[in-house]
Amino acid sequence: MFLPGDHVFYPKGGVFKVETKANKEIMGRSISFYDLVSSDGKTKISIPERNVGRVGVRGLLTPIELQSALETFTPDLKLTKLHHKNRKSKFEVLRQTGDFNDMGIVVATIHSLIQKTKATFEEKRMYDQIRKRLADEIAIVKKLKPESAEKLLHEFLNLSLSRKITISDVSVDDENGQDDVDEEEEDDF
Repeated sequence: MFLPGDHVFYPKGGVFKVETKANKEIMGRSISFYDLVSSDGKTKISIPERNVGRVGVRGLLTPIELQSALETFTPDLKLTKLHHKNRKSKFEVLRQTGDFNDMGIVVATIHSLIQKTKATFEEKRMYDQIRKRLADEIAIVKKLKPESAEKLLHEFLNLSLSRKITISDVSVDDENGQDDVDEEEEDDF
């Protein structure tokens, strides 16, 4: 699945490098493990090969997938309208998937809340954690310095604030099955 030297994303810790793949004897059984070291070198973990999918470890995005994901960052306007406790639980579920797009929704939505000064302390903390993890992945995939990756991510987050949802993106049908809104009209949420 992964080879030593590959970079992977672990939802609970961010970007890791596969240091080794080794068999370890545990209670008389030989189990294959990936030994991972964090991108900053401070954390080392071992994950059984058979548990990789269950814990959400994934390979990093390709440069094309990354660019596409960054260009589609959009705040979830339904989430911004929820009570902060409900938002937090939704954000936590999205964050734990480890999916780049799900984490993008979280940071874009919290970025929007921060701009409106409606983000809670917990949300700002989560924003910083996820933003760092995304920036680490961007830095490795695009071969950038961490500061440049952070700056690029911030630019895409600012762009996400200005994205408008067009009516063609949202299906609004009246009782006759006809769109009751002109196709050219745009909503500013």
